[in-house]
Amino acid sequence: MTNNQKGLDFERKCYNKLIEVGFSNLRRTKNTDNGADIIGTYNGLTYVFQCKDHAKKHGNKGVQEVVAARHLYKANRCVVISSSGFTPSAIQLAKATNCILLTSSDFFEIHDFPPANYSLLFQEEVIVKDFDYDLVEEYDKIRKDLCRTPKLCELSKNLQYRIRKEYTNYGNFLTKIGDTKYSTKPSDEELQKEYLRVKSIIKKIPTLKDIKEHSSFPLNPFQQYPFTELQEECGDRPYIKRGATKEQLTDAYFALQKKLGHPPSIKEIDRDCQYKASYYRRLWGDMNAFFDSIGKTRTEAGLPRVYTKTDVILIYSLIKLLLSIVKESNDYEVNQTVLEQLTFKGKTLISPSIFSKKFGTWDNFVQYIHDKEIDSVFSKMLEQIKEQEGLFPQG
Repeated sequence: MTNNQKGLDFERKCYNKLIEVGFSNLRRTKNTDNGADIIGTYNGLTYVFQCKDHAKKHGNKGVQEVVAARHLYKANRCVVISSSGFTPSAIQLAKATNCILLTSSDFFEIHDFPPANYSLLFQEEVIVKDFDYDLVEEYDKIRKDLCRTPKLCELSKNLQYRIRKEYTNYGNFLTKIGDTKYSTKPSDEELQKEYLRVKSIIKKIPTLKDIKEHSSFPLNPFQQYPFTELQEECGDRPYIKRGATKEQLTDAYFALQKKLGHPPSIKEIDRDCQYKASYYRRLWGDMNAFFDSIGKTRTEAGLPRVYTKTDVILIYSLIKLLLSIVKESNDYEVNQTVLEQLTFKGKTLISPSIFSKKFGTWDNFVQYIHDKEIDSVFSKMLEQIKEQEGLFPQG
């Protein structure tokens, strides 16, 4: 077997071992490999390999070649595998360029990459003191767990100190080892996954406020996406979409009304209309203003009447005055049960819950009426009506 054949056979064995370890996108280069025999990806990092099957220890030439190949093929890391070990000068150069050196006996025993404790391979070499293999090895363990470049704060305090001491700052360290710098800006795909994660938590279409409260990402990337496009790409209709006109919203409302056969409720607008209710509130201020613009009251629009506190007090007082006359009792009490029994066209005239919503509880409302002496005012009105009975024609 010629030296060339022997070298190709060693290269094939290394290639098969990398497949076994779990490398993807593996390819062997041609004879003009420009310093790399094998190129592959593992745990998000691209590696270039130089495979050397020589009788003597391998010198720094192979290290120089594979370091150059790392830049040529835009790889993150570079590795030299030697069947006979390395010279001290090769180890020194590897230290300076963060090139991984592996003897074949160790390489063919690995099950993960970079191999655990690969820095131990050269600790007996006196010429190499405080070299960087152990530092990069510790960093790689953290990176492997996170499946991305770690933030500086995610490294141990000791590792942070050693990186600053050796490389001045974290950015220099990442550049030196050929790793991508950490970015606080998530990718579009990451934003979509995070949006859907928040949606699954809150069980509704998220707003930017929901994202701010529940997302582990900063708000700024969501605002820059822009957010409405993100919602649409995730299969949702945005709450607010810039550029929609009042005419478009009005047409969409009447189109939904025609489709349903009745004026749509707020829930139906949010569920079925081209634009959500928030669009209408944004352009008109509130839904009442929108209904005014199309000549409808809330009742005509099929929505519940909205009562003010004054409305509630007047309705209660008039009901009490009317029932006092019918029951011929100035002390006739109007309570929640009485209100529930008063109906108009099959529906409760006014729900007791409206009183509770306006005053907190029914008891609070009764106390308010008592404190303001509203009952006594209407009692006097009732007396005046009785005194003037003769003014009304009989029969």
